[in-house]
Amino acid sequence: MKKKLGILFSSLLLILILVGCSLNINDPKATIGQVFTDDTTYELIQTNITKTAEEVDSACVAVYVEYESFGQKVASIGSGVIYRMLDKKTGQAATEETKDVMCYVVTNEHVINIENGRNPNYYIYLGDDNYIEADPIGSDASNDVAILSFDAKLNEYDLSSVNIMEGELSLPTVGNYCIAIGTPLDLENYNYVSVGNVAKISLSEIMHTAAINPGNSGGALFSITGKLLGINARKNTIIEEENEIIPIEGMGYAIPVWTLKDVIGDIESTHEAIDRPTLGITVTTINATLNRDDADKIPGTMNQGVVIVEIVEGGNAYNATSNDELAEGGLQVGDVIYKFNDKEISRNQDVSYELSLLLKGDDVKFTILRKINNEWQELEYFVTLK
Repeated sequence: MKKKLGILFSSLLLILILVGCSLNINDPKATIGQVFTDDTTYELIQTNITKTAEEVDSACVAVYVEYESFGQKVASIGSGVIYRMLDKKTGQAATEETKDVMCYVVTNEHVINIENGRNPNYYIYLGDDNYIEADPIGSDASNDVAILSFDAKLNEYDLSSVNIMEGELSLPTVGNYCIAIGTPLDLENYNYVSVGNVAKISLSEIMHTAAINPGNSGGALFSITGKLLGINARKNTIIEEENEIIPIEGMGYAIPVWTLKDVIGDIESTHEAIDRPTLGITVTTINATLNRDDADKIPGTMNQGVVIVEIVEGGNAYNATSNDELAEGGLQVGDVIYKFNDKEISRNQDVSYELSLLLKGDDVKFTILRKINNEWQELEYFVTLK
């Protein structure tokens, strides 16, 4: 999320941040009370959180965007993370001897993409009324990721970077502590720190309980050891149930570092707004579509996979081809997709996630099951995305 303000203030949007850490209890006889009243354990956790927050603070920044909207000059706030610092003279990674640097900041696409806004100017805010003009490098709306760059002198600012390639590329453990750092509400809350825990994990996002508010969007999620877990992108605040609005707390979501690594590479190679391809299909889970008799007849233990319920004529999926003799035309309604480029698919979001990392011109292989003459047959389809 990001926060909108007028020249003094104005309204808001949203943003978030997280960090994960774990507590191992090796004594099988230890009780919950013992774990959380033990002074040594408590002090260790506190020390690790404090140390990590201090070490990564100089890599966390605020993103300030000024623009014109309906004849007025307004601004919005988001957060970001410096992931690379280059020596401007050599073009190599900055060292202790470096004086002038080019810094690259990753944030959310919705932080820099101003709806109904014109003539945007981008700034990196470094606290103490320090604004540095920034340039947009590129963005990816499908994954809600954008990159900005800015020049700075290291003798004037305390700056560091977080190495995306050394981030927590393996799945963190549910229950691990996490630390969110960002700039919620206004610039007076620059690099605000909140602590929570990892609540749920999937390939496409990390759900956490660290407190986040408008302005945190694009801010970092760290583990207790200071490894980047991801950047915050959104949170659930309410649900509607039987015409009743119910407030929700502790449901923030971050884009994982393993996704950032691929998306940043794509943005840096194109230096523009990436237009990801679409398949032109609507899918749902097996259980929602196939009756029990049909599902039982699927070969093997097919508990994963999604069923095509709608297909767009002329789209990528419609134009897929196969070398199998039993195949007719492209993908069809009723086909069960259970592998996407040899990766197993178990839910709708898996298809969206795999597609969100591809570019137009990339080749895709679908491994599907199709019911032919009342028997399920395995087929392979191929398409070059357009």
